[in-house]
Amino acid sequence: MLLITATMSAQVTTASMSGKVTAQDEPIIGATIVAIHEPSGTRYGTVTNVSGQFNLQGMRTGGPYKVEITYVGYQSAIYKGIQLSLGENYVLNVSLKESSELLDEVVVTAPKTIEKIGTVTNVSERQMNTLPTINRSITDFTKLSPYAGGSSSFAGRDGRYNNITIDGASFNNSFGLSSNNLPGGDSQPISLDAIDEITVNVSPYDVKYSNFTGASINAVTKSGTNSFSGTAYTYHKPRGFAGSSIDGEDILKAKEYNSHSYGVTFGGPIIKNKLFFFLNAEIENKETPGVTWLPNQDQNGTGDSGKRISRTWVGDMRTISDFVKTKYDYDPGQYENFNNFQSDNWKLMARIDWNIHQNHKLTVRFNSVSSEDDREVSAKSTIITSTNSNRYGLDAFSFGNSNYKMKNVVTSITGELNSRFSNNVQNKLLATYTHISDTREQKGSDFPFVDIYKDGKQYITLGTEVFTPNNQVINNVFSLVDNVSISLGKHELLAGVSFERQYFKNSYLRGPYGYYRYDSMDDFMQGKVPTIYGITYGYNGNDAPGSELTFGMAGVYAQDVWSLTPNFRLTYGLRLDMPIYMNSLDSNKSIEELAFVNNTHVDISKWPKTQVLFSPRVGFNWDVKGDRSVIVSGGTGIFTGLLPFVWFTNQPSNSGLYQNMVEYNTQKNPGSLPADFGFNPNYRETLQKYPSLFPSTPSEQAPDVIAYVDPKFKMPQVWRSNLNVDIQLPYDFMLSVGAMYTRDIYNVAQINMNEAEPTGVYNEQPDRIYWASKKYEYNDYTNGKNVVVKLSNGEDKGYQYSFNAILTKKYDFGFTGSIGYTYTMAKDLTANPGSAPNSAWQNNVAVNSLNDPGVSYSLFSTPHRIIANASYEINYAKCLKTTFSLFYSGYHTGRYSYTYYNDMNGDGNYSDLIYVPNSQDEMTFVDITDKSGAITYSAVDQAKDFWDFVNNDSYLKDRKGKYVERNGSLTPWINRFDFKIAQDFYATLGGRKYGIQVSLDMLNVGNMINSKWGAYQSCGLKSYDNVQLLKTASKVGEPLTYQINANSREAFKERSSWQYTNTIGSAWSMQLGVKVTF
Repeated sequence: MLLITATMSAQVTTASMSGKVTAQDEPIIGATIVAIHEPSGTRYGTVTNVSGQFNLQGMRTGGPYKVEITYVGYQSAIYKGIQLSLGENYVLNVSLKESSELLDEVVVTAPKTIEKIGTVTNVSERQMNTLPTINRSITDFTKLSPYAGGSSSFAGRDGRYNNITIDGASFNNSFGLSSNNLPGGDSQPISLDAIDEITVNVSPYDVKYSNFTGASINAVTKSGTNSFSGTAYTYHKPRGFAGSSIDGEDILKAKEYNSHSYGVTFGGPIIKNKLFFFLNAEIENKETPGVTWLPNQDQNGTGDSGKRISRTWVGDMRTISDFVKTKYDYDPGQYENFNNFQSDNWKLMARIDWNIHQNHKLTVRFNSVSSEDDREVSAKSTIITSTNSNRYGLDAFSFGNSNYKMKNVVTSITGELNSRFSNNVQNKLLATYTHISDTREQKGSDFPFVDIYKDGKQYITLGTEVFTPNNQVINNVFSLVDNVSISLGKHELLAGVSFERQYFKNSYLRGPYGYYRYDSMDDFMQGKVPTIYGITYGYNGNDAPGSELTFGMAGVYAQDVWSLTPNFRLTYGLRLDMPIYMNSLDSNKSIEELAFVNNTHVDISKWPKTQVLFSPRVGFNWDVKGDRSVIVSGGTGIFTGLLPFVWFTNQPSNSGLYQNMVEYNTQKNPGSLPADFGFNPNYRETLQKYPSLFPSTPSEQAPDVIAYVDPKFKMPQVWRSNLNVDIQLPYDFMLSVGAMYTRDIYNVAQINMNEAEPTGVYNEQPDRIYWASKKYEYNDYTNGKNVVVKLSNGEDKGYQYSFNAILTKKYDFGFTGSIGYTYTMAKDLTANPGSAPNSAWQNNVAVNSLNDPGVSYSLFSTPHRIIANASYEINYAKCLKTTFSLFYSGYHTGRYSYTYYNDMNGDGNYSDLIYVPNSQDEMTFVDITDKSGAITYSAVDQAKDFWDFVNNDSYLKDRKGKYVERNGSLTPWINRFDFKIAQDFYATLGGRKYGIQVSLDMLNVGNMINSKWGAYQSCGLKSYDNVQLLKTASKVGEPLTYQINANSREAFKERSSWQYTNTIGSAWSMQLGVKVTF
């Protein structure tokens, strides 16, 4: 039986049980197996086949279960206390005794099984209730996986390549604009109190798992039982519940951070043993200090970074405010006494479980979250040319209505039907729908975005934030999944086909109300020609043009789980996935006529060809001694993933057919704007007045940025293999040791087809090329934005390998604990660091062309990571329980590259890795002077300081005579301890148990003792993931001379050292919780 399945969301939502029934070492045919989920009375039944094997699919997770095995002439066997984990198969091998041997049935407390094929971490409800957490997010617990790294990455791979499902429904940030893998913005898309269990699986060889090359993260929600039960809870992080200083430096407005959440759960039977419900509702409010800088009360022209006082005089802010209110009837918003930023979200979840029949069970779940978050104006970005200082900072200040609000909505519905058509045939049908909407909302009325400079630097900003108007992303995912399982002797067969549909709409315009930049306040108020004017507008009067993508994934898969012996199971199967691009694209002849390097042409009217991707997999699980004391598991296979779909919608967005993005820079191109081009708050009038500057229909001129997907592009694919050994040691210690290797088959890379051939090669550095004149084949321009980015599968293949060991111990007196270590080596071609086509290409770093960066250390590689957790539970006085929990993690917080501060090779990018000479004499430094010409940092001092820096850096001193590697250096090691204490009070009234729990979660608790402990560190020369150590003083192509990226020796020593960051994320924090259970 083959029905439709959904590849995108077709992940595991249930558990299973299998095994073999024997007597005198011979298989029993026709033995009856009945498994009962005791809290709900849900029954699952089957009989053994000709090999004595049985297989139960689609079972509820959790428990406890009671399993009864009966056969005529043999004594019944009853197993109790069985707990089933999400996605795992519980193996229960039973040997029956003849009825004459015993008078009573055999009742056994079931042992814990280990049925691991791959690398899976299960997080139970108990762990979620016990471990410290303040964010109350799924990601707070996925870190328990030994393969977890930073930024939601697993096994050294970008977190954007994970696949997250809840009850089988897609819960991914599929469009990929933010670093958060979950949808819903900064809010959690589902309450933690609605989650029953979480699994993290990095190499599941079950072919049902799909659409990831990082990790498959699956969660299932709670369900009702035969008893009415519920909770009412609240969590508070009031002002003062966080550290206020780091290493003696105050954290600005640390006491302003606060959050409060309130929620309820309630579940129970509608019809006992038949129909159940579960409900959850939660609201949350957070306050954060939004604008932390202050305008200057003195007209002295200087700011104070320590006190976060800008040089911008409050009198100038008042002057501009009064001017635009009077002349344009526009209120730019506050500039003093800013309110805290607000973040509000509302969550609702409802679930119904219906035992239609012992052989048919239906689950329906609805979930919704709506959130709103205040956000700060973009730091420097504009239409094209960025400002030279942050809009809130030492040099500049902004009005309140230039900030904006983010609104996120996530709605999800799932329906799952598990059916048993005979003792040998079972079926699972799953339908899901997820709607995700991310919308920016402006503050204040419509007004152009205006930057005003003073003395050549950014000074005042006002108007509607440049990226906010008409900015919305919609993602709708509809899917079906159906799996049919057939038991034949020692074989458990699985087959399925798949199809799912994703729809994206991205409405995004940079500065749709217009962008103006002026050199002074007077120029703005007098209506002079701006130094820069830019706007993005829709053709044919369309104010909100949007690019659309409809994507489908079809697949077919088959699998066999072969029980060669009762102790050895072999899983092998094949999955075929086929991406389908379901919407058509328009062509742009002006783009097609362009010729790039090697006479290459681009056709933006076509998506990649539909190609089948094969994913064969094989895995095994071997109970070496037959008593579960030593389990060896592993396998090898191919996994096919997806990517952030913004990289696909970039193609129609940058086609030049629906919108036009223009920028006129009168400083670089005098006369590019007419003499009467003054300020006009009505952008429509500006567009109509100057039709030659702003054509209303697509012109013959190709856009500045062109994006297209390689016609031969294939979705990312990796080959992954692993081996695990789980050993039961004396005194109930469990040791798990594992190793894994991953290699790219098809990776993802951005290539600029518009890059011209280099001009020459530097003599001072080996094989380093440069572009002294022409950088681009088409529309060569100095700002580096004129790129033609091809999304492709890079030729160089990355790889990752890791080793981990975990030791676990559980005592009868209430103590459990574990400690683990993971070593990971990960290298890739690029991290694709951006969502726009130009940024994803330009933000990588390399020795030469970014089109050929070479394989190097992955930004997501955490080479050494240690985690440990312990909990101790004390029950006393018959009505009290105290639980202590501690979680430790030690790791390097990231990787970085040493780069030049400026564009040393002339390719238009600030992305050049430095060369480390063999000796100090190989480099020629140039004095650094101030505006008056006085030397502030001599060439001699620079040379000495640089060489001392190299010799004192553990990485650089080993790279002498070589280029540094991308992400070759590690940020400082960090040790963090999180602690939780929970006090429970119980009472029994009317035969029912009631309870109150008071809890205190404390993160980075060591920071309470010493403000440096557990604090992050940063380097003053660090920009994003690069430490900009040097800059070239010479012109491109001329003999290289250098300067240190600091104005003085003192500044270099301060900026080049790693110092503790005095941010709220570095400090300790705690949260008080109260939960009532009934």
